[in-house]
Amino acid sequence: MNRIVGKILKFIAVLFCILLVIYGFQFTSVWTAVVFAVLFCAVSLPLEIFASAIPRILFELRKLSDRTAEILFVVLDAAATLGVLTVLDYFMHDVSILPVSAFIIALVVAFFSLNDFTGKLLEKKEDIGE
Repeated sequence: MNRIVGKILKFIAVLFCILLVIYGFQFTSVWTAVVFAVLFCAVSLPLEIFASAIPRILFELRKLSDRTAEILFVVLDAAATLGVLTVLDYFMHDVSILPVSAFIIALVVAFFSLNDFTGKLLEKKEDIGE
């Protein structure tokens, strides 16, 4: 079972690297891409938690509708991801990513995260009886 999971994860990693290269991501070695991915995850995770907390709190306080909270989440999450990609691109000289590519990747990541955020909003909506 672990071999199957390992092969699936390797396939996803290779597919992700191919997509990044198509979108303009350039790196000097595979190790550089791995370091970039690890740093991206480590830095973007706290920012994503922050980006999801603000709209959720405003929704719970009934300052935002669920639709507006989702839009705010996408904007904040995309901005945080774009910021992380830009900072990593600036400080990691062995990695290069085009600004347009960073913007596209940030939007894709935000829309993939939106499903989880919407599920949490629905749970909160049921809890507060709306």
